[in-house]
Amino acid sequence: MNTEAESAPDLRSPAVLDDPHPVYNHLREQAPVHWNASLGGWVLTRHADVRRALLDPRLSVEKMGRFEQRRSGGEGRADVAFLARTLADWMVFNDPPRHRELRRAMQNAFLARDVPGLETNVRAVVDELLDPLGAEGRMDLVADFAHPLPAIVIAELFGMPRGEREQLKRWSDQLGRFVLGDVENTAHDTKYGGAARAARAMAARFHALVEEHRRSPRDDFTQLLLRDGAHLSDDEIVHTLMFVLFAGHETTTNLIASGVLWLVRNPALTARLRAEPGRVADAVEELLRMDGPVQMVFRLAREDVEYGGTTIRAGERVHLVLNAANRDPSVFERPDELDIDRGRIRHVSFAPGAHFCLGAPLARLEARIALQGLLAHFSLLQLESEPLSWRPELVIHGLRALPLRYARAEERRDGRRPDPSERSS
Repeated sequence: MNTEAESAPDLRSPAVLDDPHPVYNHLREQAPVHWNASLGGWVLTRHADVRRALLDPRLSVEKMGRFEQRRSGGEGRADVAFLARTLADWMVFNDPPRHRELRRAMQNAFLARDVPGLETNVRAVVDELLDPLGAEGRMDLVADFAHPLPAIVIAELFGMPRGEREQLKRWSDQLGRFVLGDVENTAHDTKYGGAARAARAMAARFHALVEEHRRSPRDDFTQLLLRDGAHLSDDEIVHTLMFVLFAGHETTTNLIASGVLWLVRNPALTARLRAEPGRVADAVEELLRMDGPVQMVFRLAREDVEYGGTTIRAGERVHLVLNAANRDPSVFERPDELDIDRGRIRHVSFAPGAHFCLGAPLARLEARIALQGLLAHFSLLQLESEPLSWRPELVIHGLRALPLRYARAEERRDGRRPDPSERSS
């Protein structure tokens, strides 16, 4: 272990989870590769180290077998075994060659050229969620908008009725307590038992969905997955649907919510984006850099590796802090400032390498349309109260709620609401 280990901060503490960047900045400067007792593993915070580690085949993502081994003799062994078996089929927990087989099944459904076809549908969902709100009032941006938007989009992608979105959200939330490293709800029945019950219910629903598509084929993500995943078992298909639901819902919700928080705290930027809605795409990239929804990812060393002059032994855990790497001053000028004019942004929020996020084009599209829609619908978006409450999870950095006051934008003289996709002349 290195000497910094003795003074390494508790990265699971509520104070750090609420406001991690001061700690990340300190670690990147003083202990960029250090053993952290609170996480039971090594922590990497520099952009060069994190990017190299994401591309390093000596670092493995396969941790479900190890998780099951560690907990095989404890409480709720059946729940632990079921979760381990289910998540062992998730692409993000597999190394090549199996990773390639799972990724190949989803690749066509997530090709960037196919995503623009969703734009009209996503805009319709944004209007559906925002139109019923009054001329002025209060809302919780998370519960009223950022949560339901990706849930509706995914339900439609899968060929499921919109009415199931609340159930999908509940399952995703329960599973998230386990997958995302909830440090607050640690009792077995809350964290593992609840996640296992949600996973069993999701699996049953998605097995039924697969059978529906076999009886009555249709043009959607599930059908493409059945076509391109013909080499997969039914369980692997179902577990892949569970992964897409969970990953697509959690990350996009938090990206939208954190993006709106940055806007309401930066009136000049908000005014500029209202005048130049075409620049919202650039704002989304900078928001991904400033506060990406996935703040860290985990790896296991297959063999001894060296980072920053420190040897990481085979079998040890490695935590790659994406959100620390994204504010590395050796890569980004004025890293703690949000600047949509940076040009090419080399952030690592979507984990470059073999595990680059297939859903990145969809997440970018949903975030862009969500922010454009909010700016077009409302002339006022104002933070109602602080301090804000953040979710108690290691893997993501997300708001529990975002209370806002709002006032509607005036309609055009011709009676049409401004089209957020149009540039100001």
